[in-house]
Amino acid sequence: MFSSTVFKLSPLSIALLAASHTTYAKVDIEVIEVTGKTPASVDITIDADQLAKSQAQDLNDIFRKNAEVSVGGSSGVSQKIYVRGLEDTMLNVSIDGAEQSGNLFHHQGRLSIEPELLKQVDVSAGAGRATDGPGALGGAIKFKTKDAHDLLAPGDKFGAMVKGGYYTNNDGYKASASLYGEVVDQLGLLASFGYVDGDNIKDGEGEEQPYTALEQQVALLKLSGQLNDANYVSVSYDYRNDDGTRLNRPHFKPSIKNEPLEQETDRSTLTLNHKYTGGELLNFDSTLYSTNSRLAHKDHPKWGTSDGTIKTTGLKFFNTSKVTDHTLIYGIDYKNDKAEFETNYDGKKDDKEKGTVYGLFIQDDWMITEDLLLTAGARYDWYELTDNIDQEFKSSGFSPNVGLDYQIVSGFNVFASYAQAFRGQQIKELFVIDYRENDPNRQPEEARNLEVGAKYEHEAFYAGITFFDSVIKDVVTNEGSVYTNVGDLDNQGVSAYLGYAISDISAKLSYNQSRPELDGVPLSDGDSTLGTSIGDTWVLDLTYQAMDSLEFGWNARFVERLTKVSDPSIYPEKPGYGVHDVYAYWMPVEGEDLSLALSIKNVFDKYYFDHASYMEYIGSPIAQGYASAGRDFRFNVTYAF
Repeated sequence: MFSSTVFKLSPLSIALLAASHTTYAKVDIEVIEVTGKTPASVDITIDADQLAKSQAQDLNDIFRKNAEVSVGGSSGVSQKIYVRGLEDTMLNVSIDGAEQSGNLFHHQGRLSIEPELLKQVDVSAGAGRATDGPGALGGAIKFKTKDAHDLLAPGDKFGAMVKGGYYTNNDGYKASASLYGEVVDQLGLLASFGYVDGDNIKDGEGEEQPYTALEQQVALLKLSGQLNDANYVSVSYDYRNDDGTRLNRPHFKPSIKNEPLEQETDRSTLTLNHKYTGGELLNFDSTLYSTNSRLAHKDHPKWGTSDGTIKTTGLKFFNTSKVTDHTLIYGIDYKNDKAEFETNYDGKKDDKEKGTVYGLFIQDDWMITEDLLLTAGARYDWYELTDNIDQEFKSSGFSPNVGLDYQIVSGFNVFASYAQAFRGQQIKELFVIDYRENDPNRQPEEARNLEVGAKYEHEAFYAGITFFDSVIKDVVTNEGSVYTNVGDLDNQGVSAYLGYAISDISAKLSYNQSRPELDGVPLSDGDSTLGTSIGDTWVLDLTYQAMDSLEFGWNARFVERLTKVSDPSIYPEKPGYGVHDVYAYWMPVEGEDLSLALSIKNVFDKYYFDHASYMEYIGSPIAQGYASAGRDFRFNVTYAF
């Protein structure tokens, strides 16, 4: 019988780019890189430089250079993140420490973030460290936003920045303005506002994808900095709004049962962070947060108006102690999710659900010798749920992890890790709580993840490989109109990379193979909230530093044909494809914070369906997905003063 523990040690694996590139503007700092689970427990780290140069506009752009992560959905409102084939609903996702819980609607994405505001993104794939939070069955994604000190030039107390961009594929444009400065010494205030507008996306054959036009408003207010040598504080408010005429099921094409209607989507996150640095033993870190995610369908011809909100409030408090060769992290966390759903048809009453999680955790990284790292930890979580028909569920579980990383010779490491994760009963998807119920015998979900691998770094060359074997027992999804445990989700695969830098040129090739299966059957596009099957993925990334002020880049993503599908009579094989992007980034005036970026997405105007997007349901007039966007010329100008 599978125990209710969560265990995992992260292997150290991956790629720090061997060549460091000059960062031309303080404001441009975002990167994506993949690492194994080190003491920092990160598989992928993304900072701002590459995102600014490639002009990232959505989730797909953020993770475009990483083979382990795929983003499906042609339009921003329908995008979902998949890590090793598992949907983001199986991962813990946070923004500045604020958990982004719940699932709004399985026909569109649940996450929204403005790439321009990001300072860093960390991704941990698979059940991992105790610090990843409760219920991280498939891993964790942590977004961190910029602050005033990320934008201020050395020696400056105040500054401002304006940006403008144009995009040919959807005749879109983007404008933003940021003001930042120090209110008092070391305490900075950032106010950033942005607006994005665009018409319908066009695929590689030049055909418009109806109802994919967008109009977004984003804002970030953040007061942050050192109160004194020991205390750091940050208070931030992050807002994003995306309203427009959408299809009822935005990731399907129009049909007689997929009508256009006015939709309103917005997210607001309020976060308070405090850090106290007191030496070797006392280093406190605390976070209080509140996130509201809302989706409304206006005047549906059959269902009328539906309006729902998921509100998540919580806290996390932990201390880091360094004792001899140990780095010990221990603390508590708490999260409360409230779902409220209102409809106006047939006099239907409002539906509500409430879920709570309490957790204790500890994680230790022990350098046994100069060459041997042992990391081990555990967490224990208590779950409570009151659902829409007042059923009450309570469960608790233990989640341990352990791992080793050993340097055999200088630059050559081998590693192994094992982790388990426990997730109790939690609130259902927002837009189904009025008609789907929980099985009274619904049980918790439990994941385990085993990883082994090796990495090598020598001068300008680096390489690594990780083999993983994961299983989520008693995974929960809807079966008809009932949420229940439907079986075991197994996922085996391998990730690998190699890279080399010489003079002004650097290159990296990465690869991922994931095989998620539910009770032995490959996941399909219809397995919403669980994941989907994606062909073997290769990513080649090249950069050329022509001069200090000019850089060129080329990125190619190749996905092999997927032949092993759940049922060929329902879901067809997924054709393979290769997509190429290029960019040029130029600082034309020495001593001036003026930057010009030109990028071309899908250079050869390839017509294709991303394997992470819904493709088609054979014989269905409704379940027909959109192709990915065709060629897109993007031009951005940034000026800071």
